[in-house]
Amino acid sequence: MDKPLISVIVPVYKVEPYLHKCADSILAQTFKNFELILVDDGSPDNCPQICDEYSEKDNRVKVIHKANGGLGSARNAGLDIAVGEYLAFVDSDDYIDPTMLEKMLNSLEAENADICICGFQRFGELNSNVKTAAFAEYSVISGEEALGGLFSNNYILFTIACNKLLKRQLFNTLRFPDGKLYEDGYAAFRYLYEAKKVVCLKESFYFYRIRQGSITTTENHDRIIDSFSAETDAVDFLRSSGLRTLMLKAQKRYLLALVAALRRYNPSREEVAKQFKEVHKEYRRQFRGLLLHPDISGKEKVVAVLFRLSPRLCQRVIRRKGL
Repeated sequence: MDKPLISVIVPVYKVEPYLHKCADSILAQTFKNFELILVDDGSPDNCPQICDEYSEKDNRVKVIHKANGGLGSARNAGLDIAVGEYLAFVDSDDYIDPTMLEKMLNSLEAENADICICGFQRFGELNSNVKTAAFAEYSVISGEEALGGLFSNNYILFTIACNKLLKRQLFNTLRFPDGKLYEDGYAAFRYLYEAKKVVCLKESFYFYRIRQGSITTTENHDRIIDSFSAETDAVDFLRSSGLRTLMLKAQKRYLLALVAALRRYNPSREEVAKQFKEVHKEYRRQFRGLLLHPDISGKEKVVAVLFRLSPRLCQRVIRRKGL
């Protein structure tokens, strides 16, 4: 096989009922010059054997078996051996349209762009109706404009990694964070910042399964720490990059996320108190910027002040006053 032009990286963990559909949809692409890297992330079911079976049947398939480390760790393992000029990431319980790689690559090459983004359709047992997230029209934008998209109504299209085809050079030094639930956002800020040109397609080529037990539907208190870690990372990255306007948007989103968390979680409960203690510690570092923010309301400033004093007091006021 000639050197593949595209490397498709698929982390695999406890997806035995869905893995065949995912892998088959990739191998059935109309564009053929790619490698498929299946990363068995210590899956305890039959997924490791299924991965090996695919590598025996198709020489485009490479398999990595590794100890469980999470989605970011598995993607990084795939990046370490990927040889394609372009990268695609597919989650192993999802599948893709047979023309996805061909059409996205054609758009990248036609525009001499660094990233191509398409829409996606949600489906699965938790979604009886198909819901599509897509751009209204075809467009070509700068990397900085794409960064702004992370704070738009289309933020999910810019944030997730699986609806994109990216030049490999964007990941020469970049990796996904290990052990985080919001690894997509961490990476998105960085590769969009490095991109000179981004193509946005109105078609939806990616099919995103919503299922019970997946990372995005599993609720646990550790998500508090990860979500706020992601928000503060965005603020710090944009500040260090000199993008003040976007940094202010990130600070406001941080505050709104804080209010939403206090509505949902009780920081006086023992199992949550430790997490909120860590959030509060990090918040004090961000507090000055939040209080002086030119685009937050009086109510939001009250929340900013109250949370600095006490997360529990802030929560009581939010619930009683409907903030």
